[in-house]
Amino acid sequence: MKYRLYAFFFLLCILSSCGTEKSQDPIAETRFALGTTCTITVFRKADAHHIQEAFDAVHRVESLMSVNLDDSEISVLNDHAGRDPLQFSDDTFFLLSKAKEYAQLSGGAFDPTVGPLVSLWGIGSDEARLPERSEILDALALIDYHNLVLNSEHRTAELLKKGMAVDLGAIAKGYAADAAAQVLKDDEVPYAIINFGGNVFAMGQRYGDGPWKIGIQDPDAERGNYIAIARVEDSAVVTSGKYERFFIQDGVRYHHILSTVDGYPIENGIASVTVVARDSTLADAFSTMLFALGPEKGLRLARETPFLQAVFVMEDKSVLTSSDPDGWLTIEDSRYHFVQDSEVTE
Repeated sequence: MKYRLYAFFFLLCILSSCGTEKSQDPIAETRFALGTTCTITVFRKADAHHIQEAFDAVHRVESLMSVNLDDSEISVLNDHAGRDPLQFSDDTFFLLSKAKEYAQLSGGAFDPTVGPLVSLWGIGSDEARLPERSEILDALALIDYHNLVLNSEHRTAELLKKGMAVDLGAIAKGYAADAAAQVLKDDEVPYAIINFGGNVFAMGQRYGDGPWKIGIQDPDAERGNYIAIARVEDSAVVTSGKYERFFIQDGVRYHHILSTVDGYPIENGIASVTVVARDSTLADAFSTMLFALGPEKGLRLARETPFLQAVFVMEDKSVLTSSDPDGWLTIEDSRYHFVQDSEVTE
């Protein structure tokens, strides 16, 4: 079995000069958190102290919600599955509530109780493998967001069946990026780039004067090769793609975006989905949700959601968008092309 893990980043395409003024010189720090490499870059009126405060917020989210930490609140919830409700912090309860809300919105295509299936496949770890069909069916029997019971009055949560497990990997990085951005804004940092793997928050305007230019990764190329450029201001740009985490067994590639219907990696013609929104938590969840729903249903939902734009990069190198790309999205690779909805088939 051949195993490969890519921590893909958005290429930050800042195509013009960073400026010659001393105050424009970037200060960046990179750490490993939430299962990926996280970089925070600040510019004018900011220093390493501001970066440290932002990372403190990120590490707090990780300490509460990572399934890789035995003492996180999510791990405690999972260990307590099938037993009495437990009370949780404001942050954890909020994100559990958001995750369940998005599960309801997607009809379960996005489901925070997918933990048993994620653990079974192990994609992104040294234990990645193709499970037996019987194992997949056993895991699917435990996945049902209706059995994640939340009580907002007492801030409690419970999993009704023993063996159930919550995994917030499809939303927690977005929440952490929002938390880091809020810290910087509270400190009156005017603009910054928060880059958590495929999750980018482009805070403010680029050097206070115009949009940031964020490259959308080429799904078929090494990191740093982009097929399009999105122009955004004070927005999250989040991608879910088949290329991000996968393993190869007997010549077949298995990626990490798993179907809650059949338990296998989703194959629907999509190579990646990029979501642009002011809310990184929403963008993170929606990038996975829209991928799981497929191009037709995904586009429909994206268009029904205010303040959100979506880009579907298809395996046939066509590109679908939820809104007119004119003015905010340009294709830079001639192999790719925009198509109309009438050309979409699932």
